[in-house]
Amino acid sequence: MNRLASYIVAGVLKGTALVVFALVTITSVIEFVGQLDDVGLASYGIQEALLYVALRIPHKIFDVLPAAALIGSLLSLGNMAVHRELVIMRASGVSQYRLLGAVGTAGIVLLVVMLLLGESLAPSLGAYARSMRADALLEEVDTASARSTWFKDGDRIFNLRRPRNGSEFDLVVRVFELDGETRVDRIAKADSVTTVSANVWEMRGFAETIFAESSTAATRAPQMQQDYGLNAEVLELSEVRADLLDTPRLDRYIDYLRSNGLDASQYLAAYWGRIANGASVVLMAVLALPFVLGGLRSAGTGARMILGLVIGLAYFVLVRLSAQIGEVFSLDPVVAAWAPGALLLAVTAFAVLRLR
Repeated sequence: MNRLASYIVAGVLKGTALVVFALVTITSVIEFVGQLDDVGLASYGIQEALLYVALRIPHKIFDVLPAAALIGSLLSLGNMAVHRELVIMRASGVSQYRLLGAVGTAGIVLLVVMLLLGESLAPSLGAYARSMRADALLEEVDTASARSTWFKDGDRIFNLRRPRNGSEFDLVVRVFELDGETRVDRIAKADSVTTVSANVWEMRGFAETIFAESSTAATRAPQMQQDYGLNAEVLELSEVRADLLDTPRLDRYIDYLRSNGLDASQYLAAYWGRIANGASVVLMAVLALPFVLGGLRSAGTGARMILGLVIGLAYFVLVRLSAQIGEVFSLDPVVAAWAPGALLLAVTAFAVLRLR
């Protein structure tokens, strides 16, 4: 990489870092304010709230990087245009394709950063943050063991356990319901659980035994919904969330669901969405150059900031909307995940081809 390309890459990375810092700071403050409603409950205090927000910073960086890449590129390249640096580069014989290559290199660097966050810090710290918050808010929950969690709610005792010899995604759930004294009225078991609403569990591989005075009755069902009236924080302890898994573990979990005849569309959409989101970082950085060499060559910082925010926010909303539409209408998860990225690619290609 020559000195000119290094200068452009450094400028784009510096601008993106400043935008990431600003966006993460704003979202972290908003999240901390939201945590204040729970401060004072059980052992959840200000320190725990601050720690929870801090542990989620890598996940926030992962989420805002595509939009930040566009805004940061617009700001840094725009400043170069205002100071006539880009004009001098072009007058010196530097083609737009060399400029695109330099900006694309900066996008690839941002992609590597995004992959490092998404495959290490963001999932692990996010999972720890959720567990720590649940421990502080729900003192009756024992989460000391990574494989077994016990908690009691009224006359029900719950056990969430991962078998030692089973898959890391096998989550055996047992519910013991008492008669108000010491007698067990019923025992329920499920192989996995997801949250349907605030208090409703969808239990897969469900089996239940009811103990009567002189007999027992057993029932089995592939899926069963149960309303146990539990706090949502407790329900989340039993869920396998895609955003808390790195890509290899997410892939293994998809294979596990398929091999057991379970619906994996939600996790497939998350898997392909993660890949598409990474590609969008490079496209966002490249998209900034046609704007700067075109209509925004002499525009102020405010105009470039607004344009970047509008496009970044529109893409963010489109990604979420596409995922929801795909789930509601049972679309192919690959199509739903890549649709926003394909649109971004088309817009970027059109803008680049119009460069002169």
